[in-house]
Amino acid sequence: MELTTVILTGGASRRMGRDKGSLPVGEETLLEHLTRRWSGVFSGVAAAVGQHERPLPPGVRPLLDRYSGAGPMAGLEAGLSACPSGVFLTAVDMPFGDPALARVLLQRLEGADVCLIRRKNGRLEPLFAVYGPGCLTPVRESLERGERSFVYGLFPCVAVRAVEEGELPGFDLERILCNVNRPEDWAAVRPLLEKCGGETGIFGQTVV
Repeated sequence: MELTTVILTGGASRRMGRDKGSLPVGEETLLEHLTRRWSGVFSGVAAAVGQHERPLPPGVRPLLDRYSGAGPMAGLEAGLSACPSGVFLTAVDMPFGDPALARVLLQRLEGADVCLIRRKNGRLEPLFAVYGPGCLTPVRESLERGERSFVYGLFPCVAVRAVEEGELPGFDLERILCNVNRPEDWAAVRPLLEKCGGETGIFGQTVV
């Protein structure tokens, strides 16, 4: 499957108080940092920008939502509409996302429509996941019903491969899947991002 990495950037960032993609990491923005991290991992990088254009790093394809106020699922719909071979979905507020783990999820897809991680507490991780082309119609149907939830709107309608956390012993999922939502979150993770510089992951794995 020829995937495109789709980075969700269209959130309102109410808790952060500013656009997350523009947060500074050394001499670049967080979105620029993530673009470098994900470039070359799959066939390309696109950014789901909501309903308004925004400045993007060179080579990043902008994807506009067609469903107003529908959150990440609208970003997925935009990604699958523009990238019919399938997408790897992640978010701009997941600064430590590991491409090595994304490749594992693609390998584990095994004919399913979705491959994602199930944590030990049973929680699914829909915003770090592989979505195949068979998801597009169910995503649109869910959005047309006004259902924005991946768990209730999409997953009952497609074949889902959930990789258990215990199947991924080599990955620090607490770090890889962490979300940066508030200024205090950013204050904690920014030094780690600047220390690793995007050349290697903080787990010793090459990410670009």
